[in-house]
Amino acid sequence: MGWLRATGFRARLMLAMLTLVILSSASVTGVMLYNLFEEEQARAEEQLDVAQRVANQVITTRTQLLVSNLEVVARDYGFKSAIGSRDTATITSALRNHSRRANADLAMIVNAKGRLIANLSDLDNASPAPFQAIIQQAQAEEGTSAAMGQWNDGVYQVLVVPLEGAGLRAWLIAGFRLDDSFAKLIADLTATDAVFQMTDSGALLGSSLAADALPSLEPGDSTEGQASFRGGSDYFMRAVPIDGVRGTVARLWLLKDRGNALSRYYALALEMGAVLAAVLGIAAAVVLVTARTLGRPIFTLARFANALGQDRTAEPPALRVSGEPGILLQSLLAMRDSIIQREKRIEHAATHDSLTGLPNWRALRLQLESDLCQGQSAAVVAIHLPDIKTINEMLGFRFGDETLIAIGLRLNGVLKRPGQLARTGGRQFMAILPWAAEEELRQQVTDLKTRMETSVEILGSPLQIKLDLAALWIPDHAHSIDEIQRRLDLTLAQARHKPERIAFYEPGGDEEHLREIRLIRDLSDAIQQRELHLNYQPKLALETGEFEGVEALIRWHHPELGFISPEEFIPLAESSGQTLALTRLVLSLAAGDCAGWRSHGLDPHLAINLSALDLSNPALAEDVRACFQHDPEQMDKLTFEVTESAVMNDTGLALQTLEGLRALGASISVDDFGTGQSSLSQLRNLPVQELKIDKSFVLHLTSSDQDQLIVSSTINLAHGLRLTVCAEGIEDQGSWDILRQWGCERAQGFFMGRPMAPEAIPDWALRYRRWAADHGLFQKGDET
Repeated sequence: MGWLRATGFRARLMLAMLTLVILSSASVTGVMLYNLFEEEQARAEEQLDVAQRVANQVITTRTQLLVSNLEVVARDYGFKSAIGSRDTATITSALRNHSRRANADLAMIVNAKGRLIANLSDLDNASPAPFQAIIQQAQAEEGTSAAMGQWNDGVYQVLVVPLEGAGLRAWLIAGFRLDDSFAKLIADLTATDAVFQMTDSGALLGSSLAADALPSLEPGDSTEGQASFRGGSDYFMRAVPIDGVRGTVARLWLLKDRGNALSRYYALALEMGAVLAAVLGIAAAVVLVTARTLGRPIFTLARFANALGQDRTAEPPALRVSGEPGILLQSLLAMRDSIIQREKRIEHAATHDSLTGLPNWRALRLQLESDLCQGQSAAVVAIHLPDIKTINEMLGFRFGDETLIAIGLRLNGVLKRPGQLARTGGRQFMAILPWAAEEELRQQVTDLKTRMETSVEILGSPLQIKLDLAALWIPDHAHSIDEIQRRLDLTLAQARHKPERIAFYEPGGDEEHLREIRLIRDLSDAIQQRELHLNYQPKLALETGEFEGVEALIRWHHPELGFISPEEFIPLAESSGQTLALTRLVLSLAAGDCAGWRSHGLDPHLAINLSALDLSNPALAEDVRACFQHDPEQMDKLTFEVTESAVMNDTGLALQTLEGLRALGASISVDDFGTGQSSLSQLRNLPVQELKIDKSFVLHLTSSDQDQLIVSSTINLAHGLRLTVCAEGIEDQGSWDILRQWGCERAQGFFMGRPMAPEAIPDWALRYRRWAADHGLFQKGDET
C-alpha cells in the first residue's frame, strides 16, 4: 500500500513539476519582457524630451535670425525711401523684392494706427491689418515683436519690425508659415518626425511624413501650455504647444517610430520566446514519455471497458498490473458481473408479470412472432376472467391479486407448458397449445374450463371463478400479431353471449369490424367534403289533410360500398365523436333546401332529429342560429325531434339545451314515444310541444286491438298534457281515418309520401293535392 501511494505521488509530482516549469518560465519571461518594454518606452520618451528641446531651440534661433534679417531690411535706405514716396505701387514693389529675399510667406506695411499701407496678400489698403495683438505688442515695447499668429487657414511665425526715418513712422510685418518644409527642417534636426497641427480645428499645417503614413492625431492628452507624451499603435508621440500672443495657436507633434524604438525589445522577446519554447518542448517530451509508459495499462483497461459496453461477456486483458491499474481492473471485473446479473433481472422483469410470475404479453408476443415466422402451426387460447373487477370492488384489491396468482398457478399446472402461458392483461391470460383438430381442441378447451372453474380457496375463503374462452389457429386464422389480438377479442365477445362461454374463431368474423373501421374513417371525410345528403318525408295535418312540413333524414351513398343505412353509420358517428359535425352538416344542408323551396312558393315546417350527444352540446343553439341567420323567420317553423332515451341520458344538460332551442322559437318533439324510459313526471318538466308515436304501434293499427288501445291512450295522454301528436308509419287509409277520428294532429308514412330528394318536394306537393282529393283526405271544402 505504501508503494501504491508512492507511485501515485510520483505521477502527481511529474504533473506538478511540469506545471511549475511552465509557470516559472512564463513568469520570468513575462517580468523581463515587461521591464524591457518599460525601459524601451522610457528611452523613447527621453528621446522625445531631447527632440522637444531641440525643436524649441530651432524655433527660437529661427526667430532671432529672421528678426536680424528684417531689421537689415528696415534700415535699408532705398526701402525707406520707397515708403516715404507715399506711392503705393512703389511701396508694394519694394515690399515684394525684400520679402522674396527674406523668403517670407506674407509681408505688409502698416501705419501707427495698425492700418495697411501696402501688402502682398490682396487686402484692401487702409483697412485694419491682421495680427493686431502682435502689432500692439510691438508698439507697446517700441521695438521688434515676434510671435505665432493664426490667419485664414494657416499659422505663421509673425515678426513686426519698426520703420523709422525723417517724417516716417510705420511697421514692417513678415510672416513665415508653419508648413512641410519647416516640419522637415525640425525632423532633420531632432531625428524624429514632426507635424504641425492647428489648435482649434485640428487641421494639419505641415508634416515631415507622407499623408498615408500619418497616425491619428488627437491632442486631447495635452494640457494648455505644457508638453505631453502618449503611446500610439505605430508611434510614440509628444505634443508640444506653440503659443501666440493670446494663447496656444498650434501644436508641434514629435513622432518616434514605435517599431524602431522597440526593435531591440522585439528581438530580445523573440530570443526569449525561442528559449521558452525549447524548454517547454523538452519538458513536454519528458512528460509524454513518462505518461505513455504509465498510461499504457490504463488505455488497455479503457478498451476493456468499451468492450464491456458492447458485450458483457468480454474477456479481461492479459495484464500483470498492480497499484491503481490493478484496482481498476478488479473494479471493471466486478462491474461486469454486476451488470450481467442486473440485466438478467431487468430482462426477466420486462418479459414476466410482476404479480403472477408468468410470462407477460411481450414474451408471448415474441414467441408468436417466432412461430409465425417459421410457419409453425399452433392454437392460441385467450382466457378471460369477467369476475375479477367485481372481486376487486367487493372484496378489495388484495383479494383480487391473490385470486389472479391462484388462477395463474392453476393454469400453469393444468396446461403444463412452461413459457407458453402468459398473463396478457388485467383480467386475461393467453396460452399457446400444440396444433390439434377442431374437435380435439374443443375438448381440450372444455376440459380446461371445467378444471379451472372448480372452487379455489383464497385467503381462507372458497371462491369459484367463471371463465370466458376463445381460440383460433395460426397461421390458418391469423398471420400477424395484430390479427391474433383483434380476432381473439372479437371471439371473446362472442363467447360472452354463448351458454358454454366458449367460442372458436370463424373466418370472416371480423369483416364487420373492419367495415366499421372503414366507415368511421370515410364518414369523417364525407362530412368534410359534404358528400352526405338529405331526403325529406312529408308530414300532413290530419284534420285538414294539408301538406304541413317535412322531416329531414340523412342519407349516405358510399362511392364504393353503395348505400349505407343511417341505422348503421349514425351509431358509428356517435361512438367516434363525429355526431356534432354531422348535425352541423344536417343544419347547413336543411337551411339551403328551405331557401330552394321558397323559390317554388313552398314554406313547409322542418323537423330535424337530434341525438343524446347533440343535447349535451351547449353550443347547439348557436349552431342553429348560425345556419339560419339569413332566414330568421324559419326559426318558428323548426321542430327538433329527440328520443326519450336521449333526453333521459342527462336530463339536466338536455333541459338546458332544449330551453336554448325554445328561446330561438323552435319546437321540441319527443320521437318514438312509447319505446323509451321516460316517466310522465319527467316528461311534464321538459319544454316539449309534441309527442311522436312510434311506427311500431301504427303499422298494424287497423288489425291490432292492443295497438289501438296504446295509440288512443297516448293521444288522450298527450292532449291531457296539452301536447300535439304526430303518428308515423301510416301505410293505409284505414289507419289515417282512425287517427283522424281520435284527434291526432299530424301524420307521416308511406301511404302519403316516402322520403324523397329536396328537389322532388315541389312536384310531390302538386301530385299530393290531386291524390289526396281522390282519396278523400281533405275535409269538405279544403280540397280547393
